[in-house]
Amino acid sequence: MRFGWIVLAVSLLAASAGAVGSGQTETPAVPAAPATQPASPPANATYTLTPERRAKAIAYSRTQYVLYFVGTLLSIGIYLLLWRARVTVFLRDWARKASRRHFLQCLIFLPLFVTAVALLNFPLDYYSSFFLEHRFGLSTQGFASWLADWGKNLAIVAALAVILAWVFYAVVRRSPRRWWFYFWLASLPLVLAFLVVEPYVIEPLFNKFTPLQRTQPILVERIEAMLKHAGLSIPPKRIFEMEASSKTKVVDAYVSGLGSSKRVVVWDTTLKKMGPDELLLVLGHESGHYALHHIPKQFAIDETLALLFFFLGFIAANRLVERVGPHTGIEGVGDLASLPLILTVLTVLVFLSSPLVNGISRYYERQADQFGLEVAYGVVPDPNAAEVQSLQILGEEDLADPDPSPFIKFWLYTHPPLEERIRFAASYKPWAEGKPLELLRDSR
Repeated sequence: MRFGWIVLAVSLLAASAGAVGSGQTETPAVPAAPATQPASPPANATYTLTPERRAKAIAYSRTQYVLYFVGTLLSIGIYLLLWRARVTVFLRDWARKASRRHFLQCLIFLPLFVTAVALLNFPLDYYSSFFLEHRFGLSTQGFASWLADWGKNLAIVAALAVILAWVFYAVVRRSPRRWWFYFWLASLPLVLAFLVVEPYVIEPLFNKFTPLQRTQPILVERIEAMLKHAGLSIPPKRIFEMEASSKTKVVDAYVSGLGSSKRVVVWDTTLKKMGPDELLLVLGHESGHYALHHIPKQFAIDETLALLFFFLGFIAANRLVERVGPHTGIEGVGDLASLPLILTVLTVLVFLSSPLVNGISRYYERQADQFGLEVAYGVVPDPNAAEVQSLQILGEEDLADPDPSPFIKFWLYTHPPLEERIRFAASYKPWAEGKPLELLRDSR
């Protein structure tokens, strides 16, 4: 999980606080091929694991799939339990007795509600993000450290919940018929603000970041050369190494932030497991998110979906609250006690939208893979071999599923399956046929 169960920040905004970036690029001339290159991987290169590692990867990934669906059902079950047990009615009445001001009522109600949900969900959180990771040898984090992160996550969720619920219920009370549209408008600056401040405020609470130039100056020089070759410019001060090894053995890299806060982050586990050429392909992939403007595109798509979600949620929530609310003390959609029903509706909508959202994400990730190969051509002796090797290492270390079912890929995968990515990495080489580099050419 990035920050835990489906929180208000996600359920109400129905948008991603994603990890892709945006940027500018110009069309470079296609470079001449290096004088000598290592042998390229065969076009039919595959994701290969030892029998023992393959069985372990399949068992781990299958368990993760089950936990995703169980987690969704559990979240809905918790919301309905708190509704049927009239817990939120009790919390609402308590908040009303404490203050007549709406914000103060939210300040009392939401932390208690969020804490109740988190405690009920704690066994699954513990099993999925601590026990399971240790069972499969992926985690190096002690229980005290994990519990501290869980508590920080809870505090962040509670703070976000107060702000979002305060805005949401204020809008519902002022415009009972058009709240879905006005809250959508209000969500735009909220999501943008979160994307901007996340790298500064939230990420450092969980991990330590060091400028990569300080720890890997030679690698940064090669990254700058590669980016310059593509007409890109990412200041070295925005490329960071994250100390992940104190918590995990998994390898990864990501892009986060927006505007002045956007950054490229590579985990120290990745730096230890991959060679210089493989690391350049990883960073080339991440720079593709900048160059191809994926963050503004994803933001536009997310907010378009959010508008649809809020409209459908408006219809479903009104009918649900009108039908069952009065029997359990809920006075209407504008009542704080309606929150479990609102979250139930939106959780279902978010769940049903997963194939569409993830399909778009897979398209962007394939683009980033392609961009990484193109931007590395002429800088890395054999970008295809380096990309294949980096993906192979990623799969081995992270226990990626070697054979996901079509349904699982369709519903859950934000990236193409590793086997597909490796085949593409081995076969995509337009320069061998004298063809132009498509994404670099078109990314002006």
